[in-house]
Amino acid sequence: MTQLFYKKPTATILLVDDDSSFRTTIEILLKRNGFEVITADGLNQAVENIKTKKIDLIISDLKMSDGTGLDLLARTRELQCQAAIIIQTAFGSVRNAVSAIRQGAYDYITKPFKNEELLVLVEKALENKDIREELNVLREEVAWKYSFDNLIGISTNMKQLKNLASRVATTDISVLITGESGTGKELLARAIHHHSERRKKKFVPIDCSSIPANLMESEFFGHIKGSFTSAYNTHKGLFEEADGGTVFLDEIGDMPLNLQAKILRVLQESEIRPVGATTPKKINVRILAATNRDLALLVKNEQFREDLFYRLNVLPIHIPSLRERLDDIAILVDHFLRIERAKEESPNLSITSEAMEKILLHHWPGNVRELENTIKRAIALSHDGRITPNDIMFITSESGRVSIKEEGKITLKESGTLEESLRQRIESALYANNWNFTQTAIKLGIGRTTLWRKIRKYNIAKDGKIPAFEEQEI
Repeated sequence: MTQLFYKKPTATILLVDDDSSFRTTIEILLKRNGFEVITADGLNQAVENIKTKKIDLIISDLKMSDGTGLDLLARTRELQCQAAIIIQTAFGSVRNAVSAIRQGAYDYITKPFKNEELLVLVEKALENKDIREELNVLREEVAWKYSFDNLIGISTNMKQLKNLASRVATTDISVLITGESGTGKELLARAIHHHSERRKKKFVPIDCSSIPANLMESEFFGHIKGSFTSAYNTHKGLFEEADGGTVFLDEIGDMPLNLQAKILRVLQESEIRPVGATTPKKINVRILAATNRDLALLVKNEQFREDLFYRLNVLPIHIPSLRERLDDIAILVDHFLRIERAKEESPNLSITSEAMEKILLHHWPGNVRELENTIKRAIALSHDGRITPNDIMFITSESGRVSIKEEGKITLKESGTLEESLRQRIESALYANNWNFTQTAIKLGIGRTTLWRKIRKYNIAKDGKIPAFEEQEI
């Protein structure tokens, strides 16, 4: 007899049949091959087992004294049991078995059958169940990774951004995402896609700044065999790959004018024309675009098509720079530390308050990406996983050259502590905004309550006294 070497031999099988002798024979066969077997003589007993036990596979006769295999299939789905189901049927009832497959059964087997036939089918059904479970786990991981809650930030402008993005995700309109490099434009685009009705189809990111201009049209829309010298085969373009899903055009401000006209056609006519083709192809994609350039200025300088700009800019979303959301820096640091703790299995990773003050004083031209790299670098330089000011090194680009800013060069004074520099920064902003807490908080990119705590902490006074919080304009 063929022995089954399934990778999960402890799988539990529910065997449902009102023929006791047949049921006993199959039970012995399955147990010999390493499976745990639960038996039931009909629909009601099977349902009770499904309610109380974890079942991996159900093998059920199509006809039972108190119901049918189709009834059991329906009850299994009602109870949200994820077991695979194999239906046993006589030759004359194959049509009903096929109906069961359409309703969610894995397969059917016709009586009488050989032991080896059943074992092979059991193995395939359990492997299929494992694959489905793994896919569900992956979908959950993707859903978490691209959740709007995973866009780290508690500042007012980040809350507003996430609220707007979650609302626009359920629509099918074009979105133009703007923001400096390193702010997370692609992460936001992926979140919008994964919260849309298109999430089961592909998200295809295209970096418009990295594809040579002479290859763009072919990469975007594909080409026909023989359409140019090196076109040895017909090639499907990225837009066709994304059919039914989302195309993300990153750095669209770098796209050549001649190709912009073809993107406009996609938006207007929902069709593409591969290079060398004589007829267009219908395409169904949503376009999300992003840029760190001022497209309105490019339009004014005739470097970007005005009609395309307005078709893309149906709903603009601007991602604030890290300098505009200082309230988020501390939780971003904590987020990156938690990631590294899990990755490096170093539960004691921490950062001193002095190191955090140094981070808060930095200008962050590279935004969140720069902050993440700074934390990774600090962890590598730290002793015993404790990040101090000496471990914080800022790598910036000045006049095209990379340089490292040491601690003493980032303070606002030639001498003095980091806390004194932070105090000066807050005090200067208060005087510049006539001590209006709301305006000052907006300027600093922090909340009014956070600003008030800093004023109290650093004993910042106006005319010899600290103004009361409730006296300030809201």
